[in-house]
Amino acid sequence: MQILLEVCVDTFESAVAAIQGGADRIELCSALSEGGLTPSVGLLREIKQYLAAEYDAPLLSGRPTIFPVYCMIRCRRGSDFCYSAQEMNAMLWDMRLLKQNGADGFVFGALDPSSSGRVHRQHCEQVVVAAGELPLTFHRAIDCTEEDALGENLKLIAELGFSTVLTSGLKPTAEQGLETITKMKEIADQLTGKSLGVMPGSGVSTQNARQILQRTGCDAIHGSTSITKPAGGHQTGTISMGGSNVDAMPLKVCSKAKVQELRQLIDSIV
Repeated sequence: MQILLEVCVDTFESAVAAIQGGADRIELCSALSEGGLTPSVGLLREIKQYLAAEYDAPLLSGRPTIFPVYCMIRCRRGSDFCYSAQEMNAMLWDMRLLKQNGADGFVFGALDPSSSGRVHRQHCEQVVVAAGELPLTFHRAIDCTEEDALGENLKLIAELGFSTVLTSGLKPTAEQGLETITKMKEIADQLTGKSLGVMPGSGVSTQNARQILQRTGCDAIHGSTSITKPAGGHQTGTISMGGSNVDAMPLKVCSKAKVQELRQLIDSIV
C-alpha cells in the first residue's frame, strides 16, 4: 500500500526540508504556532519558483511530475471555526490570489455556531466553488465537533466535494484518537458514490506512525517533523511582539532528517 506523507510548513526553509526529505505534499501555512493560518502569496510564489528550478535536479529525480502545495485557508486563530460574513469574504479573496499564484489545493474547515458540532454547509460550499477543480482537505475543525455528529459531518464533507479530512480523532493527538480515527475511516469507506480519505495528524512521529497507520488502515498521514532551530546570528532577546510569549519561544522548523526517517518507516509498511 502506497502511503502519502503530508508535511505542514510555514517557512521557505521548512518547505525545502520537507521536499528534500521525501514528503509527497506540503500543507503551506503561516504561524504554525497558532495552529496554522493562511500563508502569504509571496511565500507560495517563492516555493513554486524553487520547485520549478529544481524539478530536473537529482533531489527530485524519480518523483512525481507535480509536487502539490496545498494552502491553508484560515484567517485567524481560535478553535471555534465559526466565521462572520466578512471573515469568509477575506478568506475567499485570499483563495483567489493563492489560486492565481499556483496553489495546488486548499485546506479549510468551518463549523455552524447555531448547531452544536455540525459542519457549516454554506461556508464550505463557498470554498468549494472558489476552489473549482482544485482538491480540498477539511482540516481539524472536525476535531471540535461531537462524536455523535461524525457520520453526518463526514457525509456532508464528502457530498460537498472535499477529498480528504485531516483529524486527530477528536483528541489532542492522533495516537490518543486512534479508536475514533478508525471509526471515521470505516464511515468514510461506506459512503455511497463519494470518495473521502481520512488522514491522521497531530503528534505524528516515527515512534507512533506505524501504529497509527496499521490500526486505522489509513493511506495518508500528516506531520510537522519539526525541530527547534539552532540559534545563530544576532540574538535580540525575548521581547514579545504581541500579547503572548510566543515570540520568546524557540523557532520551530521542519527537519529534513526527520522527514527522511518518517518516509523510510512509511515505505516499510506493507
